[in-house]
Amino acid sequence: MADRCIGTNKSGKPCSAKPLPGSDRCPWHDPAWADRRKAWSVRGGRNKSNAARAKKQLPAGVLSTDELRGVLGITIARVLRGDVEPGVGSSVASLARAYVSVTEAGAVETLTAQVEELRSLIGTRGSA
Repeated sequence: MADRCIGTNKSGKPCSAKPLPGSDRCPWHDPAWADRRKAWSVRGGRNKSNAARAKKQLPAGVLSTDELRGVLGITIARVLRGDVEPGVGSSVASLARAYVSVTEAGAVETLTAQVEELRSLIGTRGSA
């Protein structure tokens, strides 16, 4: 049993990975592992998508006002340093405006429902 895989890498040099138990090849060169390598590639590609990367950057769940302010502050700093394209900064700002609008609309709906409930209670007491 070899202590190194008998396969070769893209440049033609010997593979330096350890072989699988009972095999003379590593997982990257063993033909029996072809389906697993394909699954790894698909999963890896999915995790590198823009959506996956963006999801990793955001905290889980709904952002508080302070968290949203923090995301905007970090984005502004990164745009100014040149780490982030200005277009990305504009997109983040636009999404933040939409997020605030939706949040405000939800708060208005909640308050409206509470006012209607109070009116109903006042009306019930007034007729008793």
